[in-house]
Parts: sequence; structure tokens; C-alpha cells
Amino acid sequence: MKTKTTKTRPPRPHRDFADDIDIIIHGYGPRVRVVQLWRRLDPTRNEWTYIGRVPPELCDIEPIGKRFGGGEYRAKLLGDWDTERRQEEYLEQVTFCLDQQFFPMTLETRERIRKQHGM
Repeated sequence: MKTKTTKTRPPRPHRDFADDIDIIIHGYGPRVRVVQLWRRLDPTRNEWTYIGRVPPELCDIEPIGKRFGGGEYRAKLLGDWDTERRQEEYLEQVTFCLDQQFFPMTLETRERIRKQHGM
């Protein structure tokens, strides 16, 4: 008879706001090795552009806004490399928004959208 095994994960850190990316990353501490950023193309469709991999120490509202501009973002928090599964440990996914009037879209972001979606 086969028995079902489950992988236990440490509990998610406490947060006051669901989209406070820098506090969430700080709560995980050194478990977060890299943050994968995606930016939503159109608010009416579920289509996302891959922005890149950012070290957790640079994943704060101000640096993201200055480098990539405003908009709706999805951050995937990734941990250590899991040799058995041949991928990084998935910790959590967080969605947050930056005001596009305060942070206009940057040339780097426009170029990434153009390359990935031909726009």
C-alpha cells in the first residue's frame, strides 16, 4: 500500500498589508535568494511580461519604480536551488501596483515589452 507524503513548509511570515513587497521579503529573510518580476501588459487581460530577476536587497518600491516604471507587478519569491527537483524553491507570489503617474514607464521596460510581444 502506498502512503502519501507531504512536504512541510515553514509558515509564511506575518504581514500587515498583502502587497507590501519589501516587508514580505524582509519577513522571509535570507531564505529569499532571488525575486522574479513580471509586469502586467493590459489590466483587462491576464497577460504578463517577464521583467527579470532582481536580488532581494534591490526589491523595494523605489528602486523598482525608478528602474521599470509604474504598473501592476507580480513578484515570485524564490529560495535555494532544489537539486532533487532541479529548480529553485518557490516561496510565494506577491502582486503589487506602482502609480504610473509617479513612476512613468522606462525605456528598459518598453524595450522588454517590444522584444517579448512585438509591440
